[in-house]
Amino acid sequence: MMEEFEVVIEKEVKLNKPILIEGLPGLGLVGKIAVEHIVKELKAEKLATMYSVYFPPQVVIQEDGTVRLMKNEFYYWKSGKKSQRDLLFIIGDTQGSSPESHYKLCNKILDVAEMYNSDMVYTLGGFGVGHMVKKPKVFGAVTHKTLLRPLKQVGVSFEKTGGGIIGAAGLLLGLGKLRDMKGVCLMGETHGQIIDARSAKAVIDVIGKILKVDIDTKELDKRAKETEKALKRVQKLEKQRMSVESFPMESESPSYIR
Repeated sequence: MMEEFEVVIEKEVKLNKPILIEGLPGLGLVGKIAVEHIVKELKAEKLATMYSVYFPPQVVIQEDGTVRLMKNEFYYWKSGKKSQRDLLFIIGDTQGSSPESHYKLCNKILDVAEMYNSDMVYTLGGFGVGHMVKKPKVFGAVTHKTLLRPLKQVGVSFEKTGGGIIGAAGLLLGLGKLRDMKGVCLMGETHGQIIDARSAKAVIDVIGKILKVDIDTKELDKRAKETEKALKRVQKLEKQRMSVESFPMESESPSYIR
């Protein structure tokens, strides 16, 4: 029988105080797209797979017709340079399915990070504005004031303060701080209801500068253009539908009683 969480370590590796980077599904899938792209471009290697009874009660149907359980995965990247730190990524299918499970999932992720002596976490996500943005800003939130200045120097904005950060993007920072871990949340401006590769690119550009890692984002530019084309087609069809519905119907001739 499955435990609350099962983390299957698939490779034994020594990491040097890696930075944890989270990209689980969230607003506009900004964080998920960004971290999956970074993992791909850096050719990060699979470290572990996480299963949980707190994930949604379903399986994923794969292209070959077989099914698998919902899962999240850890990947790692060793820098090999003194100017860069090793990286530990968490990506996957889902966050928790209830408030309690969000806390438990984030604590488990931090448990794994602490196994490798991680003391820093970056969470990536979207900042919903309700419309498409040509040049998305990247907003930030931090656990310690000492982190503000270097982030501002690479273009992160803190002008829209207040509010909250829901899910793993926020809880990993708050729970990590209780473990003496520093944390940063980077949020790209996004529509909120559309998968947003352009916002993901904006976030990658920022975190690439912070981590001193070059990440090619041409593929995301292509995805963003395809999304815009699809959105324009939908908007055009919607306008046509509204036009037809608002067109006055030919009135019937009045009838009189004589």
